[in-house]
Amino acid sequence: MANGIPVRLSGDLTIRARAVAATLDRSLTEQVEHWARLGQVVEDAILATTVQRLKTRSYDADLQARVSLATTSEGRAKAAELIQRRNPVAHGLDAKGKIRVVRTRKPKLR
Repeated sequence: MANGIPVRLSGDLTIRARAVAATLDRSLTEQVEHWARLGQVVEDAILATTVQRLKTRSYDADLQARVSLATTSEGRAKAAELIQRRNPVAHGLDAKGKIRVVRTRKPKLR
């Protein structure tokens, strides 16, 4: 790491960054730097008052607990059940490897 300095990251951010980095073929450091660059671009592109309004509207006091639950097998099972219940269409691969609809039904909204 040329001219780098050590930085402490929260465990939750590290877990999310590692998961995304793995799918995008990046290192943990590259992923965090990518997100930091995106944040810089967004802050340069919009007014500070807009950033404040977005933060206020998107604030969720339970977010930390929800993210923590999502990293557990129980949380993943609940998410899968909710997605399956709300999503009327499921896709799969046919014998030739082509994506096709494998299930269609009316979604349950609750």
